[in-house]
Amino acid sequence: MVMKIEALYEALLPKKVVTFNEIMQEASKIVQTAPNRRYIHRKYVTKLIQNGKLQRIRKELYLVLSPFEKPETHIPDKLLIAAKIRKDYYLSYHTALEYYGCAYSLYNEAYISVKPKNRFDPFEYKHLTFKPVFTNNTTTDIETKHYQNTTLKVSNKERTFIDCLDKIQYAGGWEECTKSLESLGGINTNKLLTLLTNTYKKEIIIRRVGYTIEYLREHSQFYEHISDNALNQIAKLIIGPPQYLIRGQKGTLNNRWKLYIPKNFKEKLRGV
Repeated sequence: MVMKIEALYEALLPKKVVTFNEIMQEASKIVQTAPNRRYIHRKYVTKLIQNGKLQRIRKELYLVLSPFEKPETHIPDKLLIAAKIRKDYYLSYHTALEYYGCAYSLYNEAYISVKPKNRFDPFEYKHLTFKPVFTNNTTTDIETKHYQNTTLKVSNKERTFIDCLDKIQYAGGWEECTKSLESLGGINTNKLLTLLTNTYKKEIIIRRVGYTIEYLREHSQFYEHISDNALNQIAKLIIGPPQYLIRGQKGTLNNRWKLYIPKNFKEKLRGV
């Protein structure tokens, strides 16, 4: 039994974070008889927890600790945990910005976009909080990335850009969001236009994207490649009357994007 427990631990160790289903998959290769979930939990998982080699994060989700890591002092990787909560998901908003290495600040929260039917209650593990954000589309412009001996799904840069401007509260607010997007290099304008035309059809999103790109072209080398023609193509998608950049905040009308921009808005962004 001891040798089998050690064999299971060695199989789980490279994964760092595992679901109970993954434990069962590995156990099926080690236990000669067909493994029973209750039996595996009682005889294997419980023992590994007692020995400080597994730590329970939440129901059926575990952290795998190396021999050099202690449960009470180990600092978990929130991206690894976030990627194992649901199968149909993607890392989004500020969490995606952190994955791309451009987040202006590091947050103790992780945002996981899931369909409403795959909802989960927000939960905390140590100093981290994991929150669902509901969406009906978990496939368009979502990429699978290799990360820490595993894979995770994250919105590509273009969808991350648009998502953040759509639900600014999940990107840290306007100051944090804009400062983070300044360093998000590699935006493909063709992909951005396709998303705005086919997936995100709300005019306020189109206007926010156009206005923000125009602003970032002035302040970030990562947006210097975006042409006037690309901005003109975005502007052509706007057909309705003027709207407020921030709901309820009056300001000066920007004619190109048909947006009322709050007083001193740009100055506040630069003052972050």
